[in-house]
Amino acid sequence: MLKIVLKIVVSAALIGWLLHGMDSAALAEGLSQASFGAMFVAFAILLALSAVQAWRWVIVARALEINLPFSAAWGIVLVGLFFNQTLPSSIGGDAARVWRLKRAGVRVGLSIRTVVLDRLVALLALLVIVLAGLPTLLQLIGDQTLRWAVPLFLLAGFGAFAGLLLLESQFLRGVLGRFRSEQIVALGRGAHAVFLRPVCIGPALSISIVIHGVVCGSVFLIARDIGMTVTFWQMLVLFPPVLLLSMVPFSVAGWGIREGAMMTALGLVGVSPAAAFTVSVLYGIVMVAVGLAGGMVWLFSGRQRPTIGESIEPPGRDLP
Repeated sequence: MLKIVLKIVVSAALIGWLLHGMDSAALAEGLSQASFGAMFVAFAILLALSAVQAWRWVIVARALEINLPFSAAWGIVLVGLFFNQTLPSSIGGDAARVWRLKRAGVRVGLSIRTVVLDRLVALLALLVIVLAGLPTLLQLIGDQTLRWAVPLFLLAGFGAFAGLLLLESQFLRGVLGRFRSEQIVALGRGAHAVFLRPVCIGPALSISIVIHGVVCGSVFLIARDIGMTVTFWQMLVLFPPVLLLSMVPFSVAGWGIREGAMMTALGLVGVSPAAAFTVSVLYGIVMVAVGLAGGMVWLFSGRQRPTIGESIEPPGRDLP
């Protein structure tokens, strides 16, 4: 409970701090310029992306030998989106997905690995997009410290993926020693099945890149709707780092952190703080609406158990 209260306080404090000294007239004007049509289109796009996300999850689950039907996956993803917006942590939706898989009869450990590896594929795609836009991003950044921080952050991210894939190496076995729990070993094996199989990582990573690109397109649509003179390429370069920072579980659904990161990122191309704040808030509102749609799915299917077939694996191959 204390952590929940702290995250709510962090979000409120950050938003209050960002609003302090901001041009309230410009903020009100930006919010008033948002049209229902553009907001609805952004909502429809982001809601449709949940189906694409479910498709990626099906691919990852099959790599781990779970027969996850698309219809069941889509319903669970929508429920997860609802909890992402209502719980004070970005992992709330992941916990909901694990819970739904467990209710369907999938082992807890395997459920967790399936959701974690699906999330990691999405994270890898985000790192790839940031890397692709890095030359442009470095040209826009004037602060020398920040110019070093971004590449180092990317290096750390890719290094973490390398470490995950090397969990079974002789070197890491010796380093981890007694800290190598059964679940860590199983996660390493699952990572091999997902990230080292072209038949899995190829389509899963491609789908994730498309998802992030379309999300950037939705934010671009909102920005243009309120009169912001930003290009799609600029949004594609600047918004993925904002998404990465908003995943840090220090606030409620990224609120406050996302707005601050958006103001910093769009400020690099001359966007005013009020306009950047407005775009972030409008995007957050659209995401809340998508979450509420997922809440309707949860309301009407919460007591139903998804039908999921888990493959039988050879004894000793996998862990609980």
